[in-house]
Amino acid sequence: MLVLVVVCAIARVSSNAQVSSSPAQTPSSVPEITAAPEATVQPRPTWFSPDKKWEYRSSGDNAKIVKAGTDQVVLDFSDESYFGCDEATLSWAPDSKRFALNYGRGRNHLTALYQLAGDQWKALKSPEDEALQRADDIIAGQLKSQGLSEKKLENQGKYLRLIWWTVKVDRWLDSNTAIVYASLQQVAARRDAPGEMDDGYGTDLLFTLRFDDAGKWKIVKTHRMSEKEVERKAKEE
Repeated sequence: MLVLVVVCAIARVSSNAQVSSSPAQTPSSVPEITAAPEATVQPRPTWFSPDKKWEYRSSGDNAKIVKAGTDQVVLDFSDESYFGCDEATLSWAPDSKRFALNYGRGRNHLTALYQLAGDQWKALKSPEDEALQRADDIIAGQLKSQGLSEKKLENQGKYLRLIWWTVKVDRWLDSNTAIVYASLQQVAARRDAPGEMDDGYGTDLLFTLRFDDAGKWKIVKTHRMSEKEVERKAKEE
């Protein structure tokens, strides 16, 4: 069996730990000290495939999929430049033959698709490029409605500053159909003072991807979400 190892470039994360001290106790009130039980780390539900044959594990800057209940890795993706895998989630197809690795941190959250072919996992084309193109076209239309374009912004000493870009598999309708969520948010900012920002531009989209037996997909439906839909989705998450 091959080994699936996803090597992730993890961004630095700073954390502030707060320590609170317990009130001082008199000798007569000191309780008997017993050894604390060892904590058992419980895997996230999304770490296991529906058929319970595969398990996703992450530790530090390494992540992998193994044969469930063992340390046997099933494919090696050490050359992949995934980041934030310690916070990644997997979205499995109902038949456990495909999955999406939703990963990222900060401004960028992306997805990678895989399919089981025989006894080997193979990477599929990511929907990122096509989703980004469609989102870019919508933002270009928003600029045009104001008599602007990216070139005109440049002439004004401005540019479109990225606030966030997200593309992830939201859910599977069946083993061959996935819903992909994409969100692009940008603002017009001054190049000589990026902190000074003008109007914001963005869009939230839902794509329906249909897969064939070979793992090739096509977008069969695109839905532009309303503000209420975006707010509802944010509350659900």
